[in-house]
Amino acid sequence: MLSLLIIPVATELPEKVNSILWIRRRKDTLAFGNITGAMVFQGTLLPALGILLTPWEFRREVFAGLVLTIAASSYLLLMLRRGTLRPYHLVGNGGCYLAYLVTVLV
Repeated sequence: MLSLLIIPVATELPEKVNSILWIRRRKDTLAFGNITGAMVFQGTLLPALGILLTPWEFRREVFAGLVLTIAASSYLLLMLRRGTLRPYHLVGNGGCYLAYLVTVLV
């Protein structure tokens, strides 16, 4: 539970605070670069290390994460291409995240 909910927030919170401070000082480029760099690091390097250093076996949680991620990203891409992407469309992605949590915790 700790690794699913608290650790991602704790690792990204300092990056967000830095970006907020830079935006207040009108350094938008630094703020954007900070957020982008942090997301690229968290989304590529750390999972790659995890994949390389752990044994992989087919499990229900992994398959559920794969299917839900593809479904959520495909839905958002479809809405974006239609030109109708709105904040309430993200509720569907929140539902996918909740479905993943239920899958992992049950």
